[in-house]
Amino acid sequence: MSDNKTLAYDLPQDAYVNFDAVSLKSFIINRLNENSTFTDQNYEGSNLSFLIEILAYYTHVLLFYLNQNSSESLFDQATIYENMNRIVKLIGYKPTGKQTSILPINCTASADLAIGDYLLKKYSYFLVDNIQFTVLEDFPFEKTTTTSEIINSINKNLILYQGTVNEYPNYTAEGVEFESFPIVVENLVATDSKFIADGAISVYVKESNTNTWVKYTEVDNLYLTTSTAKSYELRLNENGHYEVKFGNNVFGKKLDVNDVVKVMYLLSDGLKGVISKNAINGNKLYNYTSSEFDQIYADTISSSSQIVTTTIGNSLTFSNSLNSTAIYDAETVDQIRANVPFFITAQNRLVTTQDYEKYISKSLPNIVNSVKVVDNNAFISEYINYFYRICVDPNKANRVLINQVNFADTCDFNNINVFCVPKFDIQLDAQYPTYISETFKNMIIDITKDQKMVTTEVIPRDPIYNAFDIGFSNSNTSLNITNQTKLVVVKERNNKISNNTIKSRVVGVILDFFKSSKNQLGQTLNLSDLTSTILSVEGVASIRTENTVEGIFFNGVSFIAWNPIYPDLDNEIVNQTITLPFYKFPYFYSPQSLINKIDIVDG
Repeated sequence: MSDNKTLAYDLPQDAYVNFDAVSLKSFIINRLNENSTFTDQNYEGSNLSFLIEILAYYTHVLLFYLNQNSSESLFDQATIYENMNRIVKLIGYKPTGKQTSILPINCTASADLAIGDYLLKKYSYFLVDNIQFTVLEDFPFEKTTTTSEIINSINKNLILYQGTVNEYPNYTAEGVEFESFPIVVENLVATDSKFIADGAISVYVKESNTNTWVKYTEVDNLYLTTSTAKSYELRLNENGHYEVKFGNNVFGKKLDVNDVVKVMYLLSDGLKGVISKNAINGNKLYNYTSSEFDQIYADTISSSSQIVTTTIGNSLTFSNSLNSTAIYDAETVDQIRANVPFFITAQNRLVTTQDYEKYISKSLPNIVNSVKVVDNNAFISEYINYFYRICVDPNKANRVLINQVNFADTCDFNNINVFCVPKFDIQLDAQYPTYISETFKNMIIDITKDQKMVTTEVIPRDPIYNAFDIGFSNSNTSLNITNQTKLVVVKERNNKISNNTIKSRVVGVILDFFKSSKNQLGQTLNLSDLTSTILSVEGVASIRTENTVEGIFFNGVSFIAWNPIYPDLDNEIVNQTITLPFYKFPYFYSPQSLINKIDIVDG
C-alpha cells in the first residue's frame, strides 16, 4: 500500500466562490512545495509557472460561469434582466416597457363648426417646440349646438401620447405557425434620449388573398383566442426589443405566405418631451400622412364621421390645463420579482383588492404614485364615516360628490373603490397636492373593464391629503402653533461644520421623509426613524421641538397634522409613529420656510 499522505478536501460547500485565479495559483504552488521533487513553480517565467497560471485562470473562468449559471437560472436569485426576462417568459409574464409622457387635453368648438359627428384621425398630432404629442387612436366626438361648445367627451377621455409616428420596415410572412419577429430600431436600446413608447404600437397585415390591410388586435395571450381571431402578442424580450407574435390557426389566425406586416410605433423624445401646462394652448392640429398609411387607413377605417382636417381644426381650440406626466423607466428585475406572484394568482382577472392595486400600478406607473382599493364596506365604514366624525355631511363634500356623480351608478353595493394619488412634487408653502384628472380616472376604468368581474363597477376616488408641519403644544391643536414652534438642533461640541450646512441637511432629511414617491396611502410614518436619521447628520448631537410661546419642548421631532380643507375639524399633534387610514396621504406643508423654523445651538 502507498505511504503517501491522503489529500484533505474538507472544504466548505461554497468555497468555490473564493477560488479566484490568484488564490488558485497560490494553492497549487503551496501543494507542490509540500514535496521537494518540483521546484520550478517558485520561479516566475519557468515553464511550470506558465502552466500553473494557465490552469488557475482557466479554472477561474469556469467557476465564474458555474456561479452565474447556478444563480441566474433561479427566479429568486436572478439579478440580470436578460435572465429574469427569459425565466418569466415561461409563465407568460410580460415586463412593462418604458413609458412616454402623456397628457389630457381640453377642446372647445367655435360657433363656426357645424352640428355633426366628427373624428380626430389616428396619429393626429400637435407640435410644441418640435416636440410631438399624438392622438393614439381614432377619437369620435359630437358637436350638438350652433354656438360655441365645450367638447366634454374630449375633455374627459382623450389622452395625448408624446412621440413621433414611425413606420417599421415591412415584414413579409413565411406562413409558419406562431410566426414572430422583433422590432429592432438601431441605437434605441443603448440611449436614454429616445425609445419606443410602451403601449403605443399598432400592427396591420396586408393579407395576400385579398390585397387589403387589416388591423390586428393585441391580446395578452394567444392561447385564449379563437382560431380565426386576427390577433397578436406583443412582448418586451430579454434584449430590450418588442417582439410581435402571431397565431397558428388554432390559437389565433396564422399568417399566410406573403402576407405583409406593417408595425407603427411612437418614438418618444424622453425627458425632452415633458411639457408644462398651457404649452399646447392654441396650437394647430396636424394630420399624419404617408402613402402607405393613407392606404392602410382607407382599408381599416370603420367610422362614417367627418374627419377633422386642418380646415375643420381651425374651428377647434385645444389647451392643456395640466403638466404632462413624467417619463417612467421599464420594469426592473426587482419589480418583476415582486409583480410575478400576483400575476400568477390573478391569471389576467381582477378579483381581490390586491389584484386591482398591482394591475393599476403596473399599467399606469407614470400616472399613479399610490393606489388603495377597498370594497364598499370599508368605503362606508371608514371613509364616509370619517366625514361624520368631523361633523361634515359627505353628500356635500366636494371631492366625494364629484366622484360619485361622475363615476358611480345608482347601485352602490357592488362598487370597487379605487383611491389614487398622482405623482406630485410640493415645492411652495401652502401648495395643495393635485388630484388625478378625470381623464386619467376614465383611463383607469377603461384598462380594468376587460379584467374585472362583470358584477362589479370600478369607481375612482380622491384621497384626503394630510398636511404636516413643525408643531408642538400641550393646550391646543390650532394651526397657530406652527408659527410659534421651532426645531432646535443641538450641535456637537468642537464640531467645525457650519450651522447653515447642518440646517440644510436637516431640512433635506425632513423633506425627503415626506417626499411623495416614498409614501403611500395609509402610510406608517415612523418618526423614530426620522429622528434617528436627523441624529446621524454630521454635527448633530440632539434635537428637540420647542413651543416658544408656551415655553415647553418635546425631545425629538413633533408635527401638527391636519386636513387643509377642514383644518379646524381635523387636526392633531403627531410626535410618535402613526399609521394613516387608507384614504389619507401625507405631505409637508411648508417646504420653503422650513429652514427658518430650525435653530442651531451649541452643545
